[in-house]
Order: sequence, then C-alpha cells, then structure tokens
Amino acid sequence: MKFNIKTRDVKFFALGIIAAFIFATIYDWEDNVKLFKEGYENGKQKNPL
Repeated sequence: MKFNIKTRDVKFFALGIIAAFIFATIYDWEDNVKLFKEGYENGKQKNPL
C-alpha cells in the first residue's frame, strides 16, 4: 500500500496544527497570561540584567 502525500495535504495539516494552537490559546487566555507573567518574573529573578 502506497500513500500519495501532496503539498496540499501538508499545508492542510500545518493549518490544522496552527488553528488548534490558536484555539487553545484563546480558549484558555487567562491562564496563559498568568503563567507567562509568572515565568517572566521567575526568569527575571534568576538572571537579572
């Protein structure tokens, strides 16, 4: 059995991955912002410029 994977298939797969990432980010926006701020502060404390 041989698969014919075309450029169109790869583009739709990549578009689906990007769309899922965007949807998950928007759906859980409050938690993402909170975790980003915590990570930024932790990084700033460990490695001050």
